[in-house]
Formats: sequence, C-alpha cells, structure tokens
Amino acid sequence: DWVLNGRVHLVWTGGEPTLSKHQKDIVNCINYLNERYDDKKICQYHSLPLYNEIETNGTQWIDDDLFHELDQINCSVKLANSGIPYTDRVCARSLKRIMSHDNYWFKFVVSEEEDMKEIEDSFIRPLKIPASKILMMPGLDHQDNFHERTEFCLQMAKKYGYIGMTRLHISAWNQTTGV
Repeated sequence: DWVLNGRVHLVWTGGEPTLSKHQKDIVNCINYLNERYDDKKICQYHSLPLYNEIETNGTQWIDDDLFHELDQINCSVKLANSGIPYTDRVCARSLKRIMSHDNYWFKFVVSEEEDMKEIEDSFIRPLKIPASKILMMPGLDHQDNFHERTEFCLQMAKKYGYIGMTRLHISAWNQTTGV
C-alpha cells in the first residue's frame, strides 16, 4: 500500500497528450486518482487536491471532460522553422479554446529575431494573447551555445515585452534524456 504525501502535481506531457485517445486515458487516470484520493487510500492529506497541468502544441481541441479537470495549460506552438506545414501546426479554434481556460500560458521558442515577427503576426495579434501570458524560451539543444542563445532570448523578451525564460535542463544535463 502506498501513500502520497503533500500536494500532488501531475504534468501531462510527452508526444501530444491532447490527442483524443490520450485525453480519454488522462481523464480516466484523474478520475481513478480522485476516487482513491477521496477514499484516503493513497493520500493522507485529503484536503490537498490533485493539480493537473498539461503541455500541448495547441493543434487539438481539448474536450470538456479533460478541459475542466485541468488547473493549467501550457501551449508550445510550433513555428515555421520547425518544418511542419502551417495547417498541421496551427489550429486557431483549439488555441482560442486554450485561451478560454482560467490558467494558460503560451511558450514560444525563439532562435532569431525573424521568429518574433511570425510569433506576433501569426499568433499574438490575431489571437489577442496578452503579453503577460507569453513565455519566450531560447532555441537551443546543446550546452555549447547555452549562454549566447539564452542571452539572445532574454533580449528579445525584454525588447518585445514578454517573459523570458531559459532551459536549465540543457545547462545541467546537456542533451541527456530521461533525467
């Protein structure tokens, strides 16, 4: 018998968790945990809720069953530099759905200043995404250019009025996966 102590914060990620088949599985898992939680079988602190956060690319509609279980939605829209065709990486209807949630964030990976034009022209202005909901992360995948890329990203965030972030996992573990 196992018991969860403290707050339980689940982050649903990996691949695309908002694909229809995954949404159903996530809701089933949340329901199972909530049932166990209510019975105090897995958590000794009944008053502490499950916190459900999801990472999505924003291409899939989030059904009501999952949408109402989520405490936070993080949307990382793919840009043209991903090589993915526009129609496969942008679904305005799904992005607007995300924005109807009480707690959402848009995370954009910026590699060059030209990315800022696409971000603003294709997403921020048309969707009216508030600057306070926009996170900028550097486009990098190796420690060799960590500081240079991070500095560039933070300069772009400051210049355009968004929130700048870094990728500490690259700094700490380089390209290592599964850490």
